[in-house]
Amino acid sequence: MQKLEKKTIGQIESEVERLNKSSREKMKEMYEVFEYLRTTKRFKENKTYKKSSFWTYLEDRFTIREKTFRENSRAFTKYPEESIEYGVGLVGKVHRSCGKSMVKPVFEQIKAEQEKKKRPLSRQKIEEIINRSGNMIKKTRMDWHAMYEAELFAHKNTRGALREALKEIDEQRARIEKMKIALLEEVA
Repeated sequence: MQKLEKKTIGQIESEVERLNKSSREKMKEMYEVFEYLRTTKRFKENKTYKKSSFWTYLEDRFTIREKTFRENSRAFTKYPEESIEYGVGLVGKVHRSCGKSMVKPVFEQIKAEQEKKKRPLSRQKIEEIINRSGNMIKKTRMDWHAMYEAELFAHKNTRGALREALKEIDEQRARIEKMKIALLEEVA
């Protein structure tokens, strides 16, 4: 650690950022290998996991759980640039908070804000952008009972109107029959 004593804080931080980016790139490669093993089922070539699922293999061998794998794999597959730049955790959070259709626009907002400030945004500012975009999705609770009651009321009204219409049709048919008889008597 003596080599770090001679460096400025800016040099040390840029070295850490370079290593962090390199680490994320290697992590992306690792998840690509995992996807290969999962889709080809080559993990079963390891005799210990011949009759096991991929999730058992992944957790036993690499201590990665299924949910973590799925989230990280989705991030690296669908949003590779954002995952390397900001990390899979932030990509996953944006996906959960804002929905899949908003991931790209949220990261475009973050990037635009960074370019405007000409430096990386604080975590708090990124959270504000996510919350602002996440508020576009409103989860509503459906009141199924009220909807059923309204539908039942409408159904009863419709049945009543149908009865009235059928009654009127029958009356008109009867009138038409009387008019036919009267017309046939006049003609004959």
